[in-house]
Amino acid sequence: MVTASQWREAQATESDFYLGMSLSLPNTLDVLYQNARKAQHLSLLLKAKPKTAVEIGLGPFGVGVIGFLPEIPLRLGVDPEPPITLDFNVPLHDFIAERRRHVKYVVGVGENIPLTSESMDLAICCNVVDHAFEPDKILREIARILRPGGFLFFDVDTFSLLGLLKWHTWTKRRHKGELLVTAHTYRMFEPDVGRRLRLAGFEVVQYTGHNWLSLCVGHFRISKFLLRKRR
Repeated sequence: MVTASQWREAQATESDFYLGMSLSLPNTLDVLYQNARKAQHLSLLLKAKPKTAVEIGLGPFGVGVIGFLPEIPLRLGVDPEPPITLDFNVPLHDFIAERRRHVKYVVGVGENIPLTSESMDLAICCNVVDHAFEPDKILREIARILRPGGFLFFDVDTFSLLGLLKWHTWTKRRHKGELLVTAHTYRMFEPDVGRRLRLAGFEVVQYTGHNWLSLCVGHFRISKFLLRKRR
């Protein structure tokens, strides 16, 4: 487990990163594009439209993936940092403002989600748990707020065994103090991620990620899951 000071440093790094990125048109476009693609993919996976949804780790843009799912009547976003203040110096100001207008932004942490139990049909958690304080507690909290049979759309960067060895023996020392290291409290291994999700009470509905070769020696990949809370 990481220390509280390490987590606070990661959060401060994330906040500074987003503030800088918000003034860059290419970076802003890339974040919005990636989130829109995930929303499109999720819409195709779900056979029935959820009535309620929450995104954990929405990001200070206040849009996340959930901002691109207007067909869901009630949408919430939870993030430790308050949303950045948009002004007309921010590229795509109007586009971002319109998409976050219908998402209720809640300042809070994933380890203690400020929502009642079994109140959500869908949860979204993308690129979050490797920046978190207690990943397993976040997964348990998501399971708590989902109704039985509710869905979790989840992704995280995962590394091969060789990649993890490089990270812990060289990268963390060589790049200490850089965003690459300070923003990431954890680095994940896909089989361990699957184990954590099952222990939290989820079953896998759909998955894309590593093959056996890439688990051993490949580059990092984004492991993507659609999961269902066990009844």
